[in-house]
Amino acid sequence: MSDVQGAWLLIGGAVVLTVIIIVVVARQSSGLSERLLRLATSFGWEARRGWWPGTIRGRWRGMDVDLSHMNRYKGTPERLLLSVKTAAPARVIIKHRGGFLSKPLTLFGPPIVEPMSVRDREKYWVRSNELAFAERLFSRSGLEPALEPNLIAWFDVVDLRPKQLRILRAIDDRAVKKRFNRPFIKLRRDYELIETIAAEEWRLAVTIVETLGLRGYEAS
Repeated sequence: MSDVQGAWLLIGGAVVLTVIIIVVVARQSSGLSERLLRLATSFGWEARRGWWPGTIRGRWRGMDVDLSHMNRYKGTPERLLLSVKTAAPARVIIKHRGGFLSKPLTLFGPPIVEPMSVRDREKYWVRSNELAFAERLFSRSGLEPALEPNLIAWFDVVDLRPKQLRILRAIDDRAVKKRFNRPFIKLRRDYELIETIAAEEWRLAVTIVETLGLRGYEAS
Protein backbone atom coordinates (compact mmCIF):
# COMPACT_ATOMS: atom_id res chain seq x y z
CA MET A 1 0.00 0.00 0.00
CA SER A 2 1.38 3.37 -1.00
CA ASP A 3 1.61 6.37 1.32
CA VAL A 4 -1.20 8.10 -0.59
CA GLN A 5 -3.52 5.13 -0.25
CA GLY A 6 -2.70 4.89 3.46
CA ALA A 7 -3.49 8.58 3.94
CA TRP A 8 -6.84 8.23 2.18
CA LEU A 9 -7.64 5.15 4.25
CA LEU A 10 -6.99 7.09 7.45
CA ILE A 11 -9.12 10.00 6.25
CA GLY A 12 -11.93 7.66 5.24
CA GLY A 13 -11.81 5.91 8.61
CA ALA A 14 -11.95 9.23 10.43
CA VAL A 15 -14.97 10.32 8.38
CA VAL A 16 -16.82 7.06 9.06
CA LEU A 17 -16.07 7.31 12.78
CA THR A 18 -17.32 10.92 12.86
CA VAL A 19 -20.54 9.96 11.10
CA ILE A 20 -21.13 7.10 13.55
CA ILE A 21 -20.61 9.41 16.53
CA ILE A 22 -23.00 12.01 15.08
CA VAL A 23 -25.68 9.36 14.47
CA VAL A 24 -25.34 7.93 17.99
CA VAL A 25 -25.48 11.39 19.64
CA ALA A 26 -28.48 12.38 17.49
CA ARG A 27 -30.37 9.23 18.48
CA GLN A 28 -29.61 9.78 22.15
CA SER A 29 -30.72 13.42 21.95
CA SER A 30 -33.90 12.45 20.12
CA GLY A 31 -34.74 9.82 22.74
CA LEU A 32 -34.07 12.26 25.57
CA SER A 33 -36.15 14.99 23.95
CA GLU A 34 -39.07 12.59 23.56
CA ARG A 35 -38.90 11.61 27.22
CA LEU A 36 -38.63 15.22 28.39
CA LEU A 37 -41.53 16.21 26.15
CA ARG A 38 -43.79 13.57 27.71
CA LEU A 39 -42.65 14.65 31.17
CA ALA A 40 -43.31 18.34 30.47
CA THR A 41 -46.79 17.49 29.20
CA SER A 42 -47.46 15.66 32.47
CA PHE A 43 -46.47 18.87 34.28
CA GLY A 44 -49.35 20.63 32.53
CA TRP A 45 -47.22 22.49 29.98
CA GLU A 46 -48.31 23.35 26.48
CA ALA A 47 -44.99 21.84 25.47
CA ARG A 48 -42.99 21.52 22.27
CA ARG A 49 -39.44 20.57 21.35
CA GLY A 50 -36.92 23.37 21.12
CA TRP A 51 -34.59 23.75 18.16
CA TRP A 52 -31.62 22.70 20.30
CA PRO A 53 -31.38 18.94 21.09
CA GLY A 54 -32.53 18.08 24.61
CA THR A 55 -34.55 21.28 25.02
CA ILE A 56 -38.29 21.50 25.72
CA ARG A 57 -40.18 24.79 25.69
CA GLY A 58 -43.76 25.68 26.44
CA ARG A 59 -46.30 27.70 28.39
CA TRP A 60 -47.70 27.14 31.86
CA ARG A 61 -50.22 29.44 33.54
CA GLY A 62 -49.33 32.15 31.05
CA MET A 63 -45.59 31.85 31.73
CA ASP A 64 -42.86 30.72 29.31
CA VAL A 65 -41.10 27.61 30.62
CA ASP A 66 -37.97 25.86 29.42
CA LEU A 67 -36.26 22.57 30.32
CA SER A 68 -32.75 22.11 28.90
CA HIS A 69 -30.32 19.22 29.15
CA MET A 70 -26.61 20.05 28.86
CA ASN A 71 -23.86 17.47 28.36
CA ARG A 72 -20.71 17.26 30.43
CA TYR A 73 -18.00 19.62 29.22
CA LYS A 74 -14.45 19.47 30.60
CA GLY A 75 -14.79 20.16 34.33
CA THR A 76 -18.50 21.00 34.17
CA PRO A 77 -20.87 18.12 34.94
CA GLU A 78 -23.89 17.03 32.94
CA ARG A 79 -26.71 19.41 33.92
CA LEU A 80 -30.44 20.02 33.76
CA LEU A 81 -31.75 23.58 33.74
CA LEU A 82 -35.37 24.53 34.40
CA SER A 83 -36.35 28.13 33.63
CA VAL A 84 -39.63 29.91 34.30
CA LYS A 85 -40.06 33.40 32.89
CA THR A 86 -41.67 35.23 35.79
CA ALA A 87 -41.49 38.62 37.45
CA ALA A 88 -40.05 38.94 40.96
CA PRO A 89 -39.56 42.15 43.00
CA ALA A 90 -36.16 41.04 44.34
CA ARG A 91 -33.42 38.48 43.76
CA VAL A 92 -32.89 35.34 45.84
CA ILE A 93 -30.04 32.84 45.31
CA ILE A 94 -29.93 29.58 47.27
CA LYS A 95 -27.09 27.04 47.31
CA HIS A 96 -26.13 24.00 49.33
CA ARG A 97 -24.10 24.78 52.44
CA GLY A 98 -21.28 22.25 52.43
CA GLY A 99 -18.79 23.95 54.73
CA PHE A 100 -16.67 27.09 54.77
CA LEU A 101 -15.25 26.51 51.28
CA SER A 102 -18.78 26.39 49.86
CA LYS A 103 -19.45 29.96 51.00
CA PRO A 104 -20.30 32.02 47.88
CA LEU A 105 -18.31 35.08 46.90
CA THR A 106 -20.42 38.21 47.24
CA LEU A 107 -18.22 40.73 45.46
CA PHE A 108 -20.93 40.88 42.81
CA GLY A 109 -24.63 40.26 43.31
CA PRO A 110 -26.76 40.26 46.46
CA PRO A 111 -25.28 39.77 49.95
CA ILE A 112 -25.66 36.72 52.16
CA VAL A 113 -28.70 36.94 54.43
CA GLU A 114 -30.08 34.75 57.20
CA PRO A 115 -33.87 34.65 57.06
CA MET A 116 -35.40 33.76 60.43
CA SER A 117 -37.98 31.60 58.65
CA VAL A 118 -35.35 29.09 57.46
CA ARG A 119 -35.85 25.98 59.57
CA ASP A 120 -32.38 24.50 59.00
CA ARG A 121 -29.91 27.35 58.47
CA GLU A 122 -26.93 25.01 58.34
CA LYS A 123 -28.13 23.53 55.03
CA TYR A 124 -28.27 26.59 52.78
CA TRP A 125 -26.48 29.74 51.73
CA VAL A 126 -29.12 32.37 51.01
CA ARG A 127 -28.37 35.58 49.16
CA SER A 128 -30.88 38.35 48.55
CA ASN A 129 -31.11 42.09 48.05
CA GLU A 130 -34.34 42.15 50.09
CA LEU A 131 -34.42 40.15 53.33
CA ALA A 132 -38.20 40.46 53.74
CA PHE A 133 -38.72 38.81 50.35
CA ALA A 134 -36.46 35.88 51.31
CA GLU A 135 -38.34 35.58 54.62
CA ARG A 136 -41.60 35.36 52.71
CA LEU A 137 -40.22 32.66 50.44
CA PHE A 138 -39.08 30.44 53.34
CA SER A 139 -42.24 31.04 55.37
CA ARG A 140 -44.10 28.25 53.55
CA SER A 141 -43.69 24.92 55.29
CA GLY A 142 -43.57 23.05 51.99
CA LEU A 143 -40.61 24.97 50.59
CA GLU A 144 -37.70 23.29 52.35
CA PRO A 145 -38.92 19.70 51.65
CA ALA A 146 -39.04 20.68 47.95
CA LEU A 147 -35.76 22.62 48.14
CA GLU A 148 -33.59 20.00 49.88
CA PRO A 149 -33.48 17.39 47.05
CA ASN A 150 -32.59 20.12 44.54
CA LEU A 151 -29.43 21.24 46.31
CA ILE A 152 -27.13 18.23 46.49
CA ALA A 153 -24.00 19.09 44.51
CA TRP A 154 -21.84 22.18 44.80
CA PHE A 155 -22.95 23.09 41.28
CA ASP A 156 -26.69 23.12 42.13
CA VAL A 157 -28.36 26.51 42.48
CA VAL A 158 -31.83 28.05 42.75
CA ASP A 159 -31.73 31.56 41.33
CA LEU A 160 -34.85 33.73 41.41
CA ARG A 161 -34.16 36.79 39.26
CA PRO A 162 -36.36 39.82 38.51
CA LYS A 163 -37.34 38.30 35.15
CA GLN A 164 -36.73 34.57 35.54
CA LEU A 165 -36.60 31.65 37.96
CA ARG A 166 -33.71 29.26 37.22
CA ILE A 167 -33.12 25.89 38.88
CA LEU A 168 -29.85 24.27 37.80
CA ARG A 169 -28.93 20.73 38.81
CA ALA A 170 -25.88 18.54 38.24
CA ILE A 171 -26.67 15.02 37.00
CA ASP A 172 -23.42 13.04 36.96
CA ASP A 173 -21.77 14.67 39.97
CA ARG A 174 -20.28 12.33 42.60
CA ALA A 175 -22.62 13.60 45.35
CA VAL A 176 -25.67 13.12 43.13
CA LYS A 177 -24.68 9.56 42.19
CA LYS A 178 -24.14 8.75 45.85
CA ARG A 179 -27.54 10.20 46.76
CA PHE A 180 -29.32 8.10 44.14
CA ASN A 181 -27.11 5.02 44.56
CA ARG A 182 -25.83 5.17 40.99
CA PRO A 183 -22.51 3.68 39.75
CA PHE A 184 -19.72 6.22 39.44
CA ILE A 185 -19.07 5.23 35.82
CA LYS A 186 -22.00 4.60 33.48
CA LEU A 187 -21.52 4.52 29.73
CA ARG A 188 -25.17 5.02 28.82
CA ARG A 189 -27.26 8.08 29.59
CA ASP A 190 -29.25 7.69 32.80
CA TYR A 191 -32.74 8.60 31.58
CA GLU A 192 -34.42 7.59 34.82
CA LEU A 193 -32.19 9.88 36.88
CA ILE A 194 -32.71 12.78 34.46
CA GLU A 195 -36.49 12.38 34.69
CA THR A 196 -36.34 12.21 38.49
CA ILE A 197 -34.28 15.39 38.69
CA ALA A 198 -36.60 17.18 36.26
CA ALA A 199 -39.62 16.23 38.38
CA GLU A 200 -37.89 17.50 41.53
CA GLU A 201 -37.01 20.77 39.83
CA TRP A 202 -40.58 21.25 38.69
CA ARG A 203 -42.03 20.53 42.12
CA LEU A 204 -39.78 23.22 43.59
CA ALA A 205 -40.59 25.72 40.83
CA VAL A 206 -44.34 25.30 41.40
CA THR A 207 -43.84 25.73 45.15
CA ILE A 208 -41.89 28.96 44.67
CA VAL A 209 -44.35 30.40 42.15
CA GLU A 210 -47.34 29.61 44.35
CA THR A 211 -45.70 30.76 47.59
CA LEU A 212 -44.81 34.17 46.16
CA GLY A 213 -47.81 34.50 43.87
CA LEU A 214 -45.54 35.10 40.87
CA ARG A 215 -46.88 35.90 37.41
CA GLY A 216 -45.46 35.88 33.94
CA TYR A 217 -42.89 38.58 33.31
CA GLU A 218 -44.73 40.06 30.33
CA ALA A 219 -47.97 40.34 32.33
CA SER A 220 -46.42 42.14 35.28
